Amino acid sequence: MGEMMLFSAFQRNEACEYGLLDCVPLAKADLSRPFVYERRFGVFYVPAGRHLLAMSLLLALQNECGTGVEVACHLKLEYPGDTADCWLKSTAGAAFKSSVGKRIQVATGRGLTAIERRLFGDFERVF
Repeated sequence: MGEMMLFSAFQRNEACEYGLLDCVPLAKADLSRPFVYERRFGVFYVPAGRHLLAMSLLLALQNECGTGVEVACHLKLEYPGDTADCWLKSTAGAAFKSSVGKRIQVATGRGLTAIERRLFGDFERVF
């Protein structure tokens, strides 16, 4: 898909650090690698240990905030754990795989499409 233009100049460094500048369509993604998936964009491969930060920045975008810390203050949540959980719960089809996890994780599985269910395979429900 190429470079994403959804980030402001202010957010680009953070987005780059978290692996959010390039995405891959779900059907073409290597789901064995650590990633964050948002249906409207695709799969973002994230560096080890960065998935909570990436998810928090995506929540910031949804709430028109500049950073994950800013959205945490705006929503009165702890950063990055609670902001990442909020993104996962509130984003239809959202999923991730951490660098230490063996399975893809989703909020509840209720918001997944049939294609997402098939491609994610044996996913784990977080909530």
